[in-house]
Amino acid sequence: MNRYDDKKNYCRMLGHHVTFRYCRTTTGASPCRKIKDCWFEILAIEDYMNEHFSPEEQQRIFKAPEHKVASLLDLIEKARQRMDAGDKPSDS
Repeated sequence: MNRYDDKKNYCRMLGHHVTFRYCRTTTGASPCRKIKDCWFEILAIEDYMNEHFSPEEQQRIFKAPEHKVASLLDLIEKARQRMDAGDKPSDS
């Protein structure tokens, strides 16, 4: 899995060069969701991903992040639901 670790490429998200190792371990055990975009010209990234990750894992890896506004609205709605259910904060 680490045969390309020392190769370097420009990271479009960070704005500087990083190693492949950084890209493949950005979130711990999973690669950066942009790994295909950055590495397709340098190595056979599709083959690499198919060799090391199942289709389900790849779907999770490449899922677009939730928009921040949508995430905030979801948190607000959950807080409202808790308040309506009687989980009101105490005045202690």
